[in-house]
Amino acid sequence: MGKTNFYASLFRDSKKELGKTRTLILLAMFMALSIIISSFRIRTPFFSVSMGPLIKMYVGLLFGPVTGAAYGVTLDILQFFISNTGDAFFPGYTLTETLGVFLYGLFFYKRPLSLSRVLVAKLVVVVICNILLGTLWISIMSGKAFLFYLPVRAGKNMIQWVVDSLVFFVIARSLERSGVTRMIRRS
Repeated sequence: MGKTNFYASLFRDSKKELGKTRTLILLAMFMALSIIISSFRIRTPFFSVSMGPLIKMYVGLLFGPVTGAAYGVTLDILQFFISNTGDAFFPGYTLTETLGVFLYGLFFYKRPLSLSRVLVAKLVVVVICNILLGTLWISIMSGKAFLFYLPVRAGKNMIQWVVDSLVFFVIARSLERSGVTRMIRRS
């Protein structure tokens, strides 16, 4: 199967996932888990650390890019309404969340899980979504220059890239070996 056929199949199969009742139920459960886990974060003056991205990575692995993108849009909007701290809604952040889960789906869906694949996928998401787009949105919202935020955000995200990648790989591999991933896919 050529790359074109592989990607066509990948998108088609992921879109089919979105039409299944069981998938919608699982996505709702993952959203609830993500919202709960994301509320427990370690905050410092320079950055915060959350386990929420690990669930997004797993959703991409299970359901692919199309369903992952739908998950990202819905989760971001839902989180805005549930945990709004008085900030205005900004669609750039929704785009970033959507693109992130979409990219995880491209890298992980129907592909063997390896540490190198996880590191590359997370690096792509970190650079495009977190460092470039995230910094752009903060710059727009705050009125400060892009380059004002870039160094600190890049440093924090490069550290987080390694941590998230290793933690996700260990957890996802454990879920695969224990049969949980296979059970979720079959149910």
